[in-house]
Amino acid sequence: MNRRLYLRLYLTFLAVTVLALGVTTLLARAFHEPAGLVARYIAPLARSLACTAPTGCQGESAQRLTDTARELGLDVAVWDGQGHALFEAVHAPLPFPAHPTAGWHHTPRGVLWLTPLADGRMLGLRERGHFGARGRFFLPLLGGLAILMALGLYPLSRGITRRIEELSEGARRWGQGDLGHRVPVRGKDEIAALAVRFNQTAGAIESLLAQERQMLATASHELRTPLTRIRMALELLAEEADPVRRGNLARRSSEDVAELDALVEELLVAARAQPGMPRRPFVEIDLLALVRAEAETVSAQVAGEPLPFPCEEAMVRRMVRNLFANARLHGQGTAIRAEVHRDGGDLLLAVEDDGPGVPESERERIFAPFYRAPGPRPPGDTGLGLGLALCRQVARYHGGDVTYVPRQPTGSRFEVRLPAQP
Repeated sequence: MNRRLYLRLYLTFLAVTVLALGVTTLLARAFHEPAGLVARYIAPLARSLACTAPTGCQGESAQRLTDTARELGLDVAVWDGQGHALFEAVHAPLPFPAHPTAGWHHTPRGVLWLTPLADGRMLGLRERGHFGARGRFFLPLLGGLAILMALGLYPLSRGITRRIEELSEGARRWGQGDLGHRVPVRGKDEIAALAVRFNQTAGAIESLLAQERQMLATASHELRTPLTRIRMALELLAEEADPVRRGNLARRSSEDVAELDALVEELLVAARAQPGMPRRPFVEIDLLALVRAEAETVSAQVAGEPLPFPCEEAMVRRMVRNLFANARLHGQGTAIRAEVHRDGGDLLLAVEDDGPGVPESERERIFAPFYRAPGPRPPGDTGLGLGLALCRQVARYHGGDVTYVPRQPTGSRFEVRLPAQP
């Protein structure tokens, strides 16, 4: 990542800090001058207590003015017209301004308020303590705060951009094919959430590519078998003169072509059911009628009620066909039953048989693409191991899912739960 980004962030933070400190200083200086309060209350009170002697304050008048200054927390001084001090009740020297006009005057130890007396003298008031000895440390403390903030803002801005750089590096490595790389997740803010999403996306892409590679490898192996048989049959047909044997070769070739067509159809449906693929417009079908039409091929019993269901008909038909084919293949000739009905707000399609069932350890693995249970394959099992995986893909494509439910004492039941409005 371009390093100018974190420098821009740092300089922006620094500029905002300096501006804030400057405005704070101006506001503190402006709002510390309670002109209305002093003009309305303190100045008239001090004028009323100031001694009336034009040459100075002594005795009881001076004591009264000193006590008043102490009670009000003010430094009080009285000057004549030439700036000579006639009276002072101060904790620190109170200089006479070079331009003694009525109003506020800034001094090294605070703000001085001047108000004229009736006989030409000038009364001066200054708050004690706030801008006293501590006032000398105000600007240094402000400068020190600015330095501390500047030092603290740099790691903040650098920390933000460093995590963005890690995201950029992760995207670069993923673009080069390193999908196993994961971005470090630090903190719980939006950047951390983005890192989590990046990692989830990389994991999903890695999984999809792994499935595609497995699909290509398995499909190439499975497709090669019927293609090899077809090629051999064509070679034998060219040399075979016996009509009976030629007919047998042609029949077996037709069966191989049908098997090849079924394999290609399963691969196409599996590819279309992948997440992110463009969807075709849904059409409304009668789910019960579709199940009954597919049940005729395996002589299955169907019960239920007509249920309208918007979907991609070809996909749903393939899902139902695979469920019946799986029941016929693994049910070992037992009766196959199907039911279609509403279950709450969902549509429930169930296909069951009385076969040996599926071991508990295999009940979830059978839905994995290209997975075949260990042991010898049942007669007639020429598939890719995509049947049940394709059922789950189609169900999830329509917003539902497929689960396996064991039956007692033996048997299998596959339940497809679909939303009434996918």
